[in-house]
Amino acid sequence: MRGIIFVFFNLLIFSLCAQEGDSIFIKFQDKIDVSESDKEKIDLMLDFAEKQYEYNFSFAKRMVEEAVELINNQSDVNKEQLAKAFTIQAIINRREGRYPEALEFNLKAKSIYEELNDSLRGSDIMHNIGMVYRSQKLHQKAITLYKESIAIKKAINDVHGVAIGYNMMGVSYRQSKKLDSALVCYKKARELLESVNSFDDIQRVNNNMITLYRDQKKYDLAIELASKNITVSKKANRLFSLTGAYYNMSTLFKLLKEYEKSMLYADSALAVAKQENFRKRISKAYLRKSFLSHKMGDYKTAYFDYRKFNRYSDSIFNIENIKRIQASELNYKFQQEKREVELLAKEERSKKQLYRILFLLVLVSGLIIAYLIFRIYKNRAIILEEKVEREKAQKELLDAKVKVGEEETKKLVADNTMRLEFKQELLDQIKTHILPEAKDELKVKLSSLISELQLQVTTEGKLSEIQSKITDINQGFDAKLRELYPKLTKTEREVCALLRVNLSIKEIMTVRNSSLDAVKSTRYRIRKKMGLNSGEELERFIQSI
Repeated sequence: MRGIIFVFFNLLIFSLCAQEGDSIFIKFQDKIDVSESDKEKIDLMLDFAEKQYEYNFSFAKRMVEEAVELINNQSDVNKEQLAKAFTIQAIINRREGRYPEALEFNLKAKSIYEELNDSLRGSDIMHNIGMVYRSQKLHQKAITLYKESIAIKKAINDVHGVAIGYNMMGVSYRQSKKLDSALVCYKKARELLESVNSFDDIQRVNNNMITLYRDQKKYDLAIELASKNITVSKKANRLFSLTGAYYNMSTLFKLLKEYEKSMLYADSALAVAKQENFRKRISKAYLRKSFLSHKMGDYKTAYFDYRKFNRYSDSIFNIENIKRIQASELNYKFQQEKREVELLAKEERSKKQLYRILFLLVLVSGLIIAYLIFRIYKNRAIILEEKVEREKAQKELLDAKVKVGEEETKKLVADNTMRLEFKQELLDQIKTHILPEAKDELKVKLSSLISELQLQVTTEGKLSEIQSKITDINQGFDAKLRELYPKLTKTEREVCALLRVNLSIKEIMTVRNSSLDAVKSTRYRIRKKMGLNSGEELERFIQSI
């Protein structure tokens, strides 16, 4: 009788929660009615389904199915919405105990998130797949996936996601009988969740802590925490969590051998699980009721409850399910490999196309460069030809000037030769006829005159040799001076030519009929324009040109 009252009381609470839920659904329907586009409508449906699978499981299931149908009817499918829908369907199927379907939906969502390069959502899917394997008691595989998910979430500073990962990893460690590792995970999870004030998730950690306290036989702590979780789950109308809280309390009283209390909580867990079609929870509740009925001597009820347990259990844990899970894994790997091959082929085609484009660019560039080089060489040839013509013209002009200079020099040399012969004849007569008969005072004056005449004869004698030397010097010397020292004047270049044949300053004075100061001034200007230091000889430098 007391058990019937207990179950009735819980059903009354559900009906009150349902009335509250009706107002939520009405508000939701109002939002759907005023939505302006299908995309907005789909977003509302998925958000509502995501929130409601903790409260109204069947409604959330129907809502996400309608959302998927609406997504697929779009001409341009929104992949983010589709991946989110697959994720919710995976969670719903996992809670219903349909693990192959849950894995398949998770892998579909994972493929889309990989395509979108969404590492945060991808890590959520890895966590969800880990929970599927944990439900199938493949704990080591689940732990590996949790660790990978946690590593990604740590990298992007997702504190809440890291905490959830530690909580689920603690469950797998506990079920693998690694209680110390489980406790470490739970403590990390609760500490992180408290830092972000996530009370609902703290309750989930508490549920797992209850189980751990139970395994450690700390029943007082476990019952206190389980009672608190039942209250919080009812208040929040979180039905999936409530079934777990009822079942945990039933387990604790079973271990304390208070079978009637344990049966009350098992009945409550079964009622909620049936209402929302939580097949795994239904299976566990029937197994618990069968055990308790056996302990209380009601063997007939125990037998029928056990048969019900087998029926639900066989639909969850069987070889066919394992094969389907393995098939989903292989299909996913095949699709991944196929995608990789397609990407490689696409990359190879892109490379070939790029190589062709580069080849054409190189070919066109080569032709352009060849044409430009041809034009450059052609222009250089034209410029060189013009330069040769100019130099030829300059040489002809220079040769004409040199020829004129040579004619003038010949005339000068001829005049000098005549004067030299006259002076030599005069010098011989003075020495022969006048000097012997002259008096002493006259002899002194005649000796001075003879010295002067002798000097002139010597100098003018050198002039007779200038013709051949100047002819050699002027073979390009003047043009070279013009090129190297364009600031030199004509007079300065002529003095340079005389210095080149080793004429002294006095000889240059005589040849040019100039004063000593004029010749020295010309030498000074030449040195300055040539940039000579004080220690460099002008004559030697000119002869080196």
